[in-house]
Amino acid sequence: MVVLVACDPPSGEQQAAPTGCAATVAEASKASEVDRQIDLLDTALVTCRSYQAFTSELARYPGIIGYDSATFVALRCARVTDELIRISPTCATVIAPPTTPPPTTLPELVFVGDTLDGRQVEIRPSSRIQFSGDVPAVVQQTVDIALESGCEGVIEQRDLWAGRVADPLLGDEASVYAQHAQNVAVYIQCDVPPLPAG
Repeated sequence: MVVLVACDPPSGEQQAAPTGCAATVAEASKASEVDRQIDLLDTALVTCRSYQAFTSELARYPGIIGYDSATFVALRCARVTDELIRISPTCATVIAPPTTPPPTTLPELVFVGDTLDGRQVEIRPSSRIQFSGDVPAVVQQTVDIALESGCEGVIEQRDLWAGRVADPLLGDEASVYAQHAQNVAVYIQCDVPPLPAG
């Protein structure tokens, strides 16, 4: 006669209660209120050390949720607003990082130029002042004139801007442009006449 013996643990021995991830999912499976179950599963999302650990524990209780473990994780992690849950190992696996890099702050363009009277003036791009690369367009234009028209063109450019120094809107900028043209004329070894009086 064969005697069947149940596989119960020997008397006096108890099975260890699940702890951490497993215990939280197990408790969620027994929760009678939906809000309590969601709270416990949210806790498990943080407590479980990986996506695989969470979904494995969830799979032990078929019917705890209305769909498969992967779908639950994807939906819950996408909707939850608690940052601690969103950065948990489980949610971090399914939440895609942003595809666009954060905007970078471009350095402000500032051109520092000398005026005819020896001061230094900062010129920044504006609706009125166009830049070519990192210099005012007029400064680049003077260099281009030197290459195309030589000394005569550069001196004409200098005198044009020197004549606008008294303009209340353009004064300092005009003085910088005139001084720059003067410097270019000296650099390309022009016979530089003095500035016109005025």
